[in-house]
Amino acid sequence: MKALLITRPLPAPVIDAARAAYDVTVRDNTLPLTAQELRAALRDFDAVLPTLGDRFRADVFADVPVPRAKILANFGVGYNHIDVPAARAAGLAVTNTPGAVTDATADIAMLLMLATARRARVNGSCGRAGGKAGIRRSSWGCTSRARPSASSAWAGSARPSRGARIWASACR
Repeated sequence: MKALLITRPLPAPVIDAARAAYDVTVRDNTLPLTAQELRAALRDFDAVLPTLGDRFRADVFADVPVPRAKILANFGVGYNHIDVPAARAAGLAVTNTPGAVTDATADIAMLLMLATARRARVNGSCGRAGGKAGIRRSSWGCTSRARPSASSAWAGSARPSRGARIWASACR
């Protein structure tokens, strides 16, 4: 059975899936591989599953001219911590997980856009400071009395939404 080094503790289902196909060694340390561990990984394992902190640079490949490892299967989207031309010259394939965080990135982008449009940070900090949080058509940020006009002004409606009315009554 081929030997696989997983350089960081990963969720149990990932480890279990790997154990079905490989003789798995999992480092229990969460720090990046040391210089000696990087070289040992290439020399002693058939496959390595590194993470972002494990810097496989050209000097590492130069010190292990004929590596046992045939693949660096990066656990993550980026691979800027791996000198890909040096890895290829040493006979290793380098892979990553493109698209793994595309949905999460889109979700965060939408969250930030909505928070910006609603001035969530300003209104949230105002509430934590003991003031009334709210937005009136004529002012942005803290107000003396919360008004349910934020939602209606933003949506262009003359009548505040039910949610805005509930939120404003809770802030009084």
